[in-house]
Amino acid sequence: MNSGYLICTEMYRKAFTLIELLVVIAIIAILAAILFPVLSQARVAAKKSVNMSNLRQIGIGIQMYLSDQEGFPMMSSPSSQVPRTRWPDHMYPYVKNTDIFRGPLAPPAMFSKAFAHAPSVKFGGYGYNYQYLGNSRFVTGNSAFPFTASESAVEYPADTVVIADTMGVRRANNTTVAGEYTIDPPLSSSRGSGKASGYYGEGAECGTGPAGCRSLPAEWTTGRVTIAWADGHAGTKKRQQLDDKDGNGTPDNGYWNGLADAAVQ
Repeated sequence: MNSGYLICTEMYRKAFTLIELLVVIAIIAILAAILFPVLSQARVAAKKSVNMSNLRQIGIGIQMYLSDQEGFPMMSSPSSQVPRTRWPDHMYPYVKNTDIFRGPLAPPAMFSKAFAHAPSVKFGGYGYNYQYLGNSRFVTGNSAFPFTASESAVEYPADTVVIADTMGVRRANNTTVAGEYTIDPPLSSSRGSGKASGYYGEGAECGTGPAGCRSLPAEWTTGRVTIAWADGHAGTKKRQQLDDKDGNGTPDNGYWNGLADAAVQ
């Protein structure tokens, strides 16, 4: 038997058969199907951790701002001011980090507002409880606007929302065109929002669903809203819980009004 024949035979024995190749491909496909959801869950878990850390830092920044200013920040400056400032601009000097004002669970489309000190840097996805803490709107004949709440106005800071994940005001096609940096309570406050709707949005900005003109707290993919509370701690709640402090199944502003009182609007 010549050496050429032996070499060819040895090569033939080492080659994969078609069946073996298909088995390997099938195993790889099965492993990928198992691992992809795990990796996806790991990515979401990492974003949740970053989200919680961001809001914890923002909550601490709010505390420092309160100490210096003896009141909560405005949601924004009047629209006539250039450059316009919003609550993240007030918080930035206390955290020195623009990245934490972009919610990692929010879609990039939410990042549409510019920092006054860095116009090319955008933020969004975290909303401010402007109806109770600081609304900059001017309303003709209404002396309640503009306003900022004093620290003493929040009697129960551990039960008062300051900042939370937001979806903004959603149109019927699910796009956000307003409220990327605010959140509304489930009911318009007794002071109101400064708009006829009682919420952040009005007119063409509003959706046709239950949220309507409300700038809605976001659960995103996690099923929970991440919140920075007025005492500086951060935590999560389901939106339904956030909108119903006394748990009786009827929406109330108990977690929003600073008094931890479900009867106060």
